[in-house]
Amino acid sequence: MKKNNGTEAPVCKKPRMSRKGSTKCIVSSDNNCEELNSDKTLKPVKSVKHLPKFRFKIAGEQASLETINVERVPLVLTDIQHLLLHSLLGSLNLSQPPRWYVLEKCGKITQTTCLILEGVSVKHLENYYEDLTCLKTIFNHTVEVLTPSVYNGSLVQELALVPLTELEKESLIQKYGSMNLALEVRKDLMVMMRAIFPIVDQSESTNEIRCNDKFPRTQLILSAWQLLEENYPVPLKGKLQHTYSDYVMSKEEYTPVTATSPLFGIDCEMCITNAGSELTRISVVNEKHEVVYESLVKPYNDITDYLTRFSGITKPILNDVTKRLEDVQKDLRELLPSDAILVGQSLNVDMHALKMMHPYIIDTSVIFNFMGERSRKPKLKSLVKELLREDIQCGKNGHCSVEDSLASLKLVQLKLSKNIEYGDAVHTNREKFKENIIKMAQSEHYTISIFNRMMEHKKSSLIVGCDNITGDYHTYLSQAKENMTSQLKRGKGMSKKIKLNTVDTVDEVISTLCNAVSEYNFTMAHLRLKLDTSNELEEIKKIDKWIKSVWNSVEQSALCIVVLGGTTVDNGVAMIRVKGS
Repeated sequence: MKKNNGTEAPVCKKPRMSRKGSTKCIVSSDNNCEELNSDKTLKPVKSVKHLPKFRFKIAGEQASLETINVERVPLVLTDIQHLLLHSLLGSLNLSQPPRWYVLEKCGKITQTTCLILEGVSVKHLENYYEDLTCLKTIFNHTVEVLTPSVYNGSLVQELALVPLTELEKESLIQKYGSMNLALEVRKDLMVMMRAIFPIVDQSESTNEIRCNDKFPRTQLILSAWQLLEENYPVPLKGKLQHTYSDYVMSKEEYTPVTATSPLFGIDCEMCITNAGSELTRISVVNEKHEVVYESLVKPYNDITDYLTRFSGITKPILNDVTKRLEDVQKDLRELLPSDAILVGQSLNVDMHALKMMHPYIIDTSVIFNFMGERSRKPKLKSLVKELLREDIQCGKNGHCSVEDSLASLKLVQLKLSKNIEYGDAVHTNREKFKENIIKMAQSEHYTISIFNRMMEHKKSSLIVGCDNITGDYHTYLSQAKENMTSQLKRGKGMSKKIKLNTVDTVDEVISTLCNAVSEYNFTMAHLRLKLDTSNELEEIKKIDKWIKSVWNSVEQSALCIVVLGGTTVDNGVAMIRVKGS
């Protein structure tokens, strides 16, 4: 097909199927691509020179449906939530760059629209890709997402940020350093962990905390998202399942972690063999600073460098050692309780050396920071010198794993005796955050959430769905309206804020969304579907038409996200595109 000027229109290449049946969604378009229009006419797109652009980082490419199943590493719903927040709030609350995408010129995004379709999975997309004529032409960035349906979680709960006043928002930023860090802490730690690790329910729970702790130690535990971010081994399917095929979990099953769960400091020393880095020593200490496990370990492979200057290990030391890696794994599985919290400095390295996976981790290189940037990790020696006023790693015979494991444990205990901000410049150096908050507080809008971007005057949001879904949103939105009523005493500018619209039919949800996108800064439609297997293809084609209608309704430079919420057996999908890019 030719345009009027004789150049070729965008071509959607035929998808390539992976070895495991995974669809590779490839869309070819140039900067002057033409968008689908509901009247089937061609609508020229303006120059994209100054338009916002979305592209993947490595983590995004690994989750992309262009990556074959066995190599794919799914994103988590928090990743999608961060993108929504980024598009709505700009870069103000980003303590570090997004891990899986780049959003160039995000300040130029004119509007954000999100369509959520629960009950539709990556398997549906793969099976019916050829029939999705609109979807495959529109979206050029499609990723697999570990969605709550797989582990009986709530998609609404995980996507929704409880609406906050500016005072509440400032308090959270002061406490956690940024909104996206606060989101991680405020979420139920077990929700995502249950999606990855075999965590069983426990009838008895406690709200008590350890007598010396000033706040729950669970607030320091890395979330599932952070475990992935920090390169910890986790038992996810796809590429990671293949990569960690010879890893073992620290327990057959786990119990939920609590504020009274025990801490264990761990440190390992490694050598270099002809197969890579391998374990030569491990030390474990408990909260009483007692060594509860200590062992030298002999690798099976030939050692090429004992790394004596770091580890203190020499050839004579290992000559008579008979303990092997699998013996250590067995010992630790017997030693550690099912809710143990492992503590260490950059403990991901140690867990890879142990070839073990564990859900509850406190990493001192994450919870402490001197530079105010999460990507710049402090050294253990510096942390101990600055905070504990002690010297470690001073000998000429290499590090001592007992000394290092105890140092990490002491640092965590010190922080627990203070407050969550202690020793973390990401939390304490907030002058830029406060300056922006003061500016925002001078405006007439005080309520902010993932649903209502109130960074500028007269911004608003709409959530639309049938009555089987909008009730789930009611709590969040009613709280936001209460905040507005209490703070905007004169009621000035109250006409356009947050609106929850309940309609009768699915088609009304789509039409309401399409008609509203030009009136609201953020629009979201949420549908809970149950596909009829006897007529699945026709229903999939109808979904394709809904997506086309939504896409045609959004304006230039708008961010459009479609989330397939997955099923109880298959993951979901997120499709992203900035209109005009």
